[in-house]
Amino acid sequence: MARNPLQPFTSLVRFLWSVAAVGVLLGTWQKFGDVCFSSAVIAGSFSAEYQGGGTLRAGASTHPAELRYCLAEPSSGDRVLSAFDRAPSWFAYAALFFLLMRLLERAFEEGIHTAATSDRLRRLGWFTLLALPLVTLVEALVRTLLLRRAVTFDVPLGEFLFDWSVPWWAVVTGVGLLSLAKIMRTSADMRADLEGTV
Repeated sequence: MARNPLQPFTSLVRFLWSVAAVGVLLGTWQKFGDVCFSSAVIAGSFSAEYQGGGTLRAGASTHPAELRYCLAEPSSGDRVLSAFDRAPSWFAYAALFFLLMRLLERAFEEGIHTAATSDRLRRLGWFTLLALPLVTLVEALVRTLLLRRAVTFDVPLGEFLFDWSVPWWAVVTGVGLLSLAKIMRTSADMRADLEGTV
């Protein structure tokens, strides 16, 4: 049997998929007690005292990038919302690694330059391009909803955009995977044409 050149990477992806699957389970598990979350929505309105060993130079100031909030007596709705603070990212990473693992396993069995492999790569590209930014958007919205429950002043719902960290790496990687899938599809078609003429 031929040695699988994709095996070292496939093993790494399988391990990362296992870690992400455990993250999904831990991310949805809610312990009793406080519900805590971090938000960058209004952090820029506050200044902070420097806690290091020295002091700041004249004219320098510090502002926290985000603030941590805790609800001491959360309702069931607060607990459900807090489960969606980090769990969607873990779920998306688990799905991403699963798709990548299946792509690598099937590519070894069927060949790299096949239409099926290029289709799987295209699906992985679309998932990376759309799903990961979408889940971070949902998490930012959830943190803003939790923030509205934690403070006494009005926080407009649209403020979640200030808390949204767009995963640009996922956008660039997704576009790159879609381009590679198109190249692989062309390669697979050329290979089929060559096999047909021989």
